[in-house]
Amino acid sequence: MVRSLFAKTALILSCTVLALLVFTVAISSYYVTDVNNKERAAELASVIALTAKTYVGLPKGSKREFLYELKQDNLILGRGNERLIRGPVPDFYRSVARMVSTKLAIPVSVSQMQGKTNHYWIDIIFEGQLVRLGVSKSKPSLPLPILAIAIMTVIAVMAVTASLFLIRRATKPLERLADAAKTVGRGGRPEPLPESGPHEFSEATKAFNQMSADVHNLLENRTILLSGISHDIRTPLTRLALATEMLPKETDDELQDELRSVHRDIERIVEQYLSLTRSLESAEYEIIVVADILNDVIAELTFESNQEVVTKGDENCTISSSSYALRAVVVNILGNAIRYGLGSEVLVRWHKQDGSVHVSILDNGPGIPDIQKKEIFRPFYRLEGSRNSSSGGSGLGLAIVDHIVRRHKWSIKVCDRVGGGTEVVISIPNA
Repeated sequence: MVRSLFAKTALILSCTVLALLVFTVAISSYYVTDVNNKERAAELASVIALTAKTYVGLPKGSKREFLYELKQDNLILGRGNERLIRGPVPDFYRSVARMVSTKLAIPVSVSQMQGKTNHYWIDIIFEGQLVRLGVSKSKPSLPLPILAIAIMTVIAVMAVTASLFLIRRATKPLERLADAAKTVGRGGRPEPLPESGPHEFSEATKAFNQMSADVHNLLENRTILLSGISHDIRTPLTRLALATEMLPKETDDELQDELRSVHRDIERIVEQYLSLTRSLESAEYEIIVVADILNDVIAELTFESNQEVVTKGDENCTISSSSYALRAVVVNILGNAIRYGLGSEVLVRWHKQDGSVHVSILDNGPGIPDIQKKEIFRPFYRLEGSRNSSSGGSGLGLAIVDHIVRRHKWSIKVCDRVGGGTEVVISIPNA
């Protein structure tokens, strides 16, 4: 199915041009053929009329030489005993007979010669003498339909080529604009587009370049703001931890535990904000062993728990990508699988196919409704409708995942696991 603007416009324009050419050539061929036939019929009628007058008035000794001249003009003098077919006669020969009759002011008949589909006899009784002349409609050196088709082909090729060239020039800036927009959508900053061409395109390009610069500045400011806030919070956070540890021994144990819990919550939130900040920055690519990254993350997330995580994949599988990006994505997704998996086994598997690594994380939790499978990547969106640390994180984890995936041109798919639960598949192309 044709979907691109270039293909659709080219198809419509080419079909329109070809249809117009076919119609024009058909009409032109009809009228040119009609005019040509009339002119040739009039010329042949004049020759026949003059031949009949001349032949009747010639002395007998000159008639043999005259017969030779007739053959030069593609005319044959009949003997009167030819076998004729009385039946329909083409318009061309009937027109010739009518013109001869008009010129000589006498009745003239035309009949087909038996066995010859394109040879006809015209009978003229002039001054009491029968003059029978055989005629045939000579063909032009290049038949008109072939000539018309040749002309139509040349014009069509020129018209379609010119149309494709113009359409390509018109759609090329749109393609560049679309590619640049995708780069902006991934958080990057594309090279400024050339602000040239037709007024509408140049104005649109100018507006896009300005928007791209504004978006880039906004992202930079946001990154700086998040980094600044997270950094500044660490100082009072450290003081809080120090003050908690320096409380008098007689301080209520429950109060100390609560202060430590608050400290851990704030620390976790700050770390997620810093992680979001790092996800907005560019990362260096390197050759990484996928199994090593996954095993490190699993060990980190299950260090203080008895959560069982099963791995399945090629231990030697490598890919050129960002180790930080892969680690951050797996930490957030696997953390959710452990948190909401109802304590059951979590499966992590990976394989390499067509130059990309596909990492799947499967849990046996309650699953995610289809209508919410895209919403979960929004910042602070949580399925249970709260941001209570007892039931989950701050709501930034999957937003960080979404930023990283779009920034690095990866893809992520959330689907239902066979038998219940959720399966998340991250596809990482080789850089």
